[in-house]
Amino acid sequence: MKLKLGFRLWMLIILLVLSLISIFGMPPAFLQKGVLVSDVDQNSTAFDVGFSKGQIITGIDGREINSLGNYIEIIQLKYLTEERVKTTFQTSEGEIIYFSDEIPKIGVKEIPKSNIKTGLDLSGGSRALVQAKDVKLTSQELGDLVSVTEQRLNVYGISDVKVAPVSDLEGNNFMLVEIAGTTQGDLKDILESQGKFEAKIGEEIVFTGGEKDIASVGRNPPEATIEQCQESSGSWFCNFRFSIFLSEDAARRHAEITDSL
Repeated sequence: MKLKLGFRLWMLIILLVLSLISIFGMPPAFLQKGVLVSDVDQNSTAFDVGFSKGQIITGIDGREINSLGNYIEIIQLKYLTEERVKTTFQTSEGEIIYFSDEIPKIGVKEIPKSNIKTGLDLSGGSRALVQAKDVKLTSQELGDLVSVTEQRLNVYGISDVKVAPVSDLEGNNFMLVEIAGTTQGDLKDILESQGKFEAKIGEEIVFTGGEKDIASVGRNPPEATIEQCQESSGSWFCNFRFSIFLSEDAARRHAEITDSL
């Protein structure tokens, strides 16, 4: 018995195949491992060595990349110090050698399982509601926290991230953080990791962040202010100045280093 397919049935099959290719891509996205490069700073070393939008990073120094959380974990460990290090990235377009003392200025995200745009609840990820410990944040302080957190997450090039201020009916302020493609453990590690601040005179580190050196940072005038604004080609440019207050030990070391220069 021979089965004959009419013209309409063949057209239906062809349209179905084309629809599946349009949704899942070729090869299918759900079969691919790694993270997708969503953006590259064109004025960066990363762009110069060959990173480009649309690449898929499949490995770093021979270690396989399976998820966004996995990528962040490896990058964090790789750039713990200020020393220049060599990093070998395996990508869908070949191997990239990156030699620097800072994280590549690229945006990354999970490889979409399809070309259909979905929210966090459908695409997967983690959400955290963060509250300050032993202190009630004002709206301004919460805004500062949201801004700093966004900048910290941008260091890792995370693109599918949302940081926003929220409050409850009792007036308590919280920070909402959502990152697609991460587990709760990954998100907890990212938020708990300490930022690193160093100030140098030449190549000499004069003090670092934390209670050891910096007692506080000026946030209000006159310790923090915008000054010396000027217009150029229809745009305004201003200098921003802020003061840092050192511990006694840090102030003494700073004075000794300054006197020796």
